[in-house]
Amino acid sequence: MIYPALSIVVVLTTATFVFLFRRLASRFDPDAVGPDWLDEFSLESFAPMRRLLDQSDIEFLKKQAGYHPGLAKTLREERRKAFAGYLDLMVGDFNQLLKIGRLMLINSTVDRPEFARTLWRQQVKFYVSVYTIRCRLALAPLGLEMGRFELLDSLGNMLQQVKELASVDAPAYSV
Repeated sequence: MIYPALSIVVVLTTATFVFLFRRLASRFDPDAVGPDWLDEFSLESFAPMRRLLDQSDIEFLKKQAGYHPGLAKTLREERRKAFAGYLDLMVGDFNQLLKIGRLMLINSTVDRPEFARTLWRQQVKFYVSVYTIRCRLALAPLGLEMGRFELLDSLGNMLQQVKELASVDAPAYSV
């Protein structure tokens, strides 16, 4: 009796993951892909994400005159919304980098299967992290701690790899 129920859960979980993976991968702006976008892209635009979910501001707020718990609740909600907005922007930028990397692979004069595998691993790792964070954001009002996120590191790695490939195979990159 437990095996049919378990298999249904596995199938539903897999289907959900595939649906969500495709949904994330479709966030892409075809007009933005190009050498100019890559040169102008900076991880610094995501620096505020590191502080948005930090509790030190809440602790500071608690020490101020006129504090009431509703203020902290409102601040947490607004910061989670802002963090989710940054997360959406980050997914779009990650997909831009991924698209540029794939275009470089296609237009390259040298076969680079190791780079293609690295792109795939980075994509899966990034999307799994995004959905983990989304789940934690949804559960945060219930008291779940947000912890440290490695998305900026993952985005930085992707940026570095694409720029390295661009410098090695510069003439082959044309959008």
